[in-house]
Amino acid sequence: SNRFRWTFNEQASRNSQFRYYPNVEGIDCDDNGFLYFVSKRRKMLYKLDLDRGTYITVPTNEALEGQGSFADTPDNIDWGNDGNFLYFTEDGGPTAGVYAREKSTGKMYAMFEALWREYKGDEATGLAFSPDGSKMYACFQDCGCPQESSETGLDFTCGCMLEFSRDDGYSFDGAPSNLRFHSKSNR
Repeated sequence: SNRFRWTFNEQASRNSQFRYYPNVEGIDCDDNGFLYFVSKRRKMLYKLDLDRGTYITVPTNEALEGQGSFADTPDNIDWGNDGNFLYFTEDGGPTAGVYAREKSTGKMYAMFEALWREYKGDEATGLAFSPDGSKMYACFQDCGCPQESSETGLDFTCGCMLEFSRDDGYSFDGAPSNLRFHSKSNR
């Protein structure tokens, strides 16, 4: 397995980052002593075992269960409330949205993707959950709000905040969230 060590040498740290995990973004930890972050350039999730000083890497652009495609680079990550799913936002490109990797199986799912022209190349960011997990929040940084005075009819300097709600009493993280909804075979 891969090993890591901490250093107080800032230049050595910068060299290591540039070589092994360039354009690092999003960081979160779970309740079992693991630290997670993503490399946008490598399109990888890094999972560090802080107690053992080891790590593994997992590609973030693997095939999704059901429909959707994580076609560009990972950005923010969040374990949600229950820690059953690691959520990713997509940083610019054709599939801005939020995606989830199930902890127990490693399967990836699309929670939502923005497929309309005003979101192409946009960035989903600001992922958060309500305390009870029944609401998920995300933002588009440059969502192309309608503006008649612009050449394209869209203003790409505005941002949009989205709220997704569950009305069945379950959390977005738990098995009852039935992410199979996104599968073609379960429509």
